[in-house]
This record gives sequence, structure tokens and C-alpha cells, in this order.
Amino acid sequence: MDRLMALRLFLRALDRGAIAAAGRSLGLSATAASRTLRELEESLGLRLLDRTTRHVAPTEAGRRLAARVTPLLENLDAAMAEAREMHEDATGTLRIVARRSYALRHVVPRLAAFRAAHPRVEVDLALTEQTGLVPGSGVDLVIRLGLPAGKSFVGHRLASGRRILCASPDYLARHGAPASPDDLLRHACLAYRQEEEAPVWIFTTPPGRREIEVTGPFRSNSGEALRRAALDGLGLVLLPEWMVGEDVAAGRLVPLLEGLAAWPERYEAEIYAVHARTERLPAKTLAFVAHLLARHSAE
Repeated sequence: MDRLMALRLFLRALDRGAIAAAGRSLGLSATAASRTLRELEESLGLRLLDRTTRHVAPTEAGRRLAARVTPLLENLDAAMAEAREMHEDATGTLRIVARRSYALRHVVPRLAAFRAAHPRVEVDLALTEQTGLVPGSGVDLVIRLGLPAGKSFVGHRLASGRRILCASPDYLARHGAPASPDDLLRHACLAYRQEEEAPVWIFTTPPGRREIEVTGPFRSNSGEALRRAALDGLGLVLLPEWMVGEDVAAGRLVPLLEGLAAWPERYEAEIYAVHARTERLPAKTLAFVAHLLARHSAE
């Protein structure tokens, strides 16, 4: 017996004054409705309804049960409606974990427009330089490098994986520009910090793949820190187009070895917004992903 259904049927019978009418309102035949109420009474060991051929009335036990159960079911219905609303309408708290450098340049500046369009959504944003993060444990959306393995997640591409080797005009005036990847061995290179490993930059050249173990005066696990150091003339940097594209366009940084695809080891991937694969994704998550994609496609 579905006890929740039986309780709803019991209250509906009191409201309608008849078991058959109560059953019809819940999609049950008169026979099924009568059987369900008998099973409820048997499970409780007491009689809840006084029955006549045309009418039912609550017993003393039935009145007391109805008084206790009615607010409980009303609260349950309200909670279920709120849960449905959160899926159908953009509302609630959206928890995001995002790649720090990308979020500061391309997510945070878009929050005001998102909130204007969806004022019932609150955004909880955590920034990280970690890789390999996935949604879960209360996190609705992850903005990360690359797609996670497996079929449990859905990824939406936000930015390309193209990297630009560049340096400030001041640095190039003092040290000249490299003519080939091998020339980087004689330059100050600003690189992502690797635990107990020398940083490696990888180039695709006509002869094939070329790996250069670079050195320089500054390393960091923050792309924004590396960008700032390059702008200040400390050396060459190899960073995503989404991070330094505006600097290159404005002449603050000068692109180098433009005919060669290049990337720092372990940092070749594109930027994705990733959420769990589910039949009914909350509207708040869908709305935020759509907002990011709309701005990305317009750029």
C-alpha cells in the first residue's frame, strides 16, 4: 500500500464526502479507492470513516488524524512545488567552481547582466587554479580546462585552446625576438610552476613536435600573475588567447613565432563549462550556461 496516496485519498474523501468521488479525483476506481482506505484502516488498527451508501464521515480517530496530517501534506506539497519551480524557473543558489584566471576575465564581468536577467538566482563562485575538477558535492557547475572523462558529465565549450607566445615591446627592445623555438633557450621565459619538474613548452614545427625546457626569473601557478609579469617586461610568456588577446590587439604584448602552434605542457585544453548529465537540469544552471555561451558566440 502506498501510505502517502492512502492519506491523500482519506483527506479527499472527507472533503468530497464520498469515497468514489475522492477516488476519481486521484485517478482511482471506486473499488480501488475503497480497498485502499480499508488497507489504511487495517494498518492503523482502527476505523477512520463511518460509511453509508451515499456518504462518509470521520470517526473521532479520523478527525484527529486529519487534523495532524493535513498541515504535513500541505507542507510536503509546497516543498515539492518549490523543487519543481527550481527546475522550471531560474531560482535558488547556483554554486560554481571556476578556473581563476578565466573567471576573473570572462565570468565575473558578466554576473551583473546575468543577475539583471535572472534576479531570483544567487551565485556562489569559488575560484581555483586546480585542474580535473568535476561537479558534485553541492557544486552545480565547473568551469575548467578540458572535458572530464566518462559519460556522467556534459561540457559546453567556452573558449579555444589556442595559446599565444608573446612579450612586451620593452622586453623585445632589450633582448630581441626569438626566430625559432630553440632561441627560447636564450630568453627569460615566464612559465607555469610544475611540482619538482622544469616547465616545458611544446611547439609543432615542420620537422615535427619540438619540446623546449624553458627557464626564467619567474614561475607561478596563476596565469594572471604570468600575464602581469610579461606586461612588466620580465620575459616571454605562453598564455591562452582568451587571456592575452586584448593585450596583443592593443599592442601591450607582441605575438611571437606566429606560424607555430604552441602550448605549455599540460595546458593545451580548451575551456568548458561542465555540469552533471541529468534528464532535468535545474533552470538556474541552464540559464547561466546559456548566458556564457551567448556572450562567447557574440565575441
